[in-house]
Amino acid sequence: MNIDDLFHSPSPYIAKFAEKQVYLYREDITLQDYFHALHHERLDGPQVRSSRRASANPLAAWSFHAADKAAQIFRPGRIKTDILFCPTPHFGRQTEHLLLTRTLRGLAQTGRKILCLLPAYTAYSPFRQELESTAAGCKDQITILDTGMTLNRIEARTRAVAARLRSRAAFEKVVEILEPYGMSPSEEVVADFERTALYVETWERLAHFIDFDALVTRCHWYELCSPICRTAMQRGKPTITFQQGVIGHTLDVPITASKLVAFGAPSASVLAETNRRFFDAVGAAEPPVKYFNAGSFIDTLSALPDQFHRQTVLIIDMHSVPRDFCGTEGETQALFRLAERILTARLPLRRLVIRPHPQWSSLDLDACLKLVREHRDLCELSHPIWPLEDDLRRSSIVVGIWSGVLTVASACGLPTIFLQTEQGFKTRDLACFSPAQTLLPDAALCHIGELLTDHRAYAEARGVAQRNGAEYYTDGANAPLDGAFFERLLRG
Repeated sequence: MNIDDLFHSPSPYIAKFAEKQVYLYREDITLQDYFHALHHERLDGPQVRSSRRASANPLAAWSFHAADKAAQIFRPGRIKTDILFCPTPHFGRQTEHLLLTRTLRGLAQTGRKILCLLPAYTAYSPFRQELESTAAGCKDQITILDTGMTLNRIEARTRAVAARLRSRAAFEKVVEILEPYGMSPSEEVVADFERTALYVETWERLAHFIDFDALVTRCHWYELCSPICRTAMQRGKPTITFQQGVIGHTLDVPITASKLVAFGAPSASVLAETNRRFFDAVGAAEPPVKYFNAGSFIDTLSALPDQFHRQTVLIIDMHSVPRDFCGTEGETQALFRLAERILTARLPLRRLVIRPHPQWSSLDLDACLKLVREHRDLCELSHPIWPLEDDLRRSSIVVGIWSGVLTVASACGLPTIFLQTEQGFKTRDLACFSPAQTLLPDAALCHIGELLTDHRAYAEARGVAQRNGAEYYTDGANAPLDGAFFERLLRG
């Protein structure tokens, strides 16, 4: 599968991951459920050999399945709904909470009944009350179903065991398929396989009792969404999914949905081309997919005024990368050096703000903290829990590598720089921001100096940012996510 012109990386891992996807899908399409788990694999982990894993005891497995079948004698009644909605199982970002509630309200405005599936661990999440409030205000149209619900205590225990058996079988099959190519996964992904298998097992037990006319999912390759999308496609139901974010790898394919909502034409084009190449490599017919260019539906785009006078540089996602899947180590180091050069270049700089990635708790921020300590009067560390809009409103310029925050900042009218290095990571998804906003380190420093001192240059850069942002996000606008929007998707 040739992807170099779609995702160019100095690291071999994106290309190798794409190969793994092709080999696995060619043998068994249900292994797509585990692509996300394989994406979490540590790059230098020791590979598992098929001979090192003992087979399950057939008699013990038979006894367990008999007990499990007996535990499911009392089955729930059938549930009939117009729309089955499966949101993300990952609720670490406030923007995802907002997208979930806005989607539910929009779907309800179509007048249809909605069944919303949620992972069990969300039962006591802070956003759950807001979700239930949204459901309560929609005239009994929305039913919330916890996927962790079990028929009885015995079934709860047997389900967990069944999930472990399922994950073990899937892992062994992946090893068997990939081992001849020297691509066997490492033992460390077993826990991710087990978590995925629990979602798959849970859905397959529920699927027999749920009838739906259409499926709406946050993202077709998330752990809970993946098996549900496959069921919907097998039943011939309209299946709608949303772009996950900036497209930087091949995890987005194969697209197991009949309709995909993208930010705009650039992303839809990349997704369509990647999907076509994937099925060509597999040697299978590509199922038809309709692409809808909607604008921004994760972050809010706001037309910001001229902020030249603030003389503040916002740097996005500057941290050490624990697992450099995309091969951005060179860009990350260049971003650190650029920050140091900005702070010591005697520019008319009032503030340099560093905003970590939302998954900051798993990142190495020591270098950022050191920079803040050394330049207390100029440098500060923001926090991803604070609204992105607040950091954008107090900034004049935004700099980063390929974060979605950069696309948002550009669409909002802030001069934005996508830092790049020679032969560094590139994704065609961001091609519309080149060449004016995609700069090498020396050119970036020179441009930042110009933007901090020359108001005319700053105004011109704002215009470039707005035009490119309007190309990336359709018309530079926010997706409405109202009843009319979803009516068009469901009928289109």
